Amino acid sequence: MRLALLPLLLLALPAAAQQRVTVQGCPLPGTESGCMVLRSAEGWYYDLSAARQRPPINGRGIRVTGTRAPRTSYCQQGEPLVDVTWEQTSAACPGR
Repeated sequence: MRLALLPLLLLALPAAAQQRVTVQGCPLPGTESGCMVLRSAEGWYYDLSAARQRPPINGRGIRVTGTRAPRTSYCQQGEPLVDVTWEQTSAACPGR
C-alpha cells in the first residue's frame, strides 16, 4: 500500500514547486555578480534575477509576485522566482 502512494506523492511535488507567491521587502544586489535579491520583512531572501525588468535599488520597498522555480539558480542566494512582476511601495528600506 505504501509503495502505491509514492507515485502520487511524486506527481504532487511539481505542483507545489510551481506555487505563486507575493512578498514585500527591499531589493538588494546579490552576492554574485549580476544577481538581485529581495529581503522580506521576515528575513527571507528571494532571488529576483529572472525578472525581465529589475526594480531599482533606491531605498524604497517593493511588492513582488512570482512563481517558485523548481530549480536552483546561478545566484545561489534565496528562493529563485520566475515570472516576476513587481511594484514599488511607500515603505522605506532600512539603512536608506
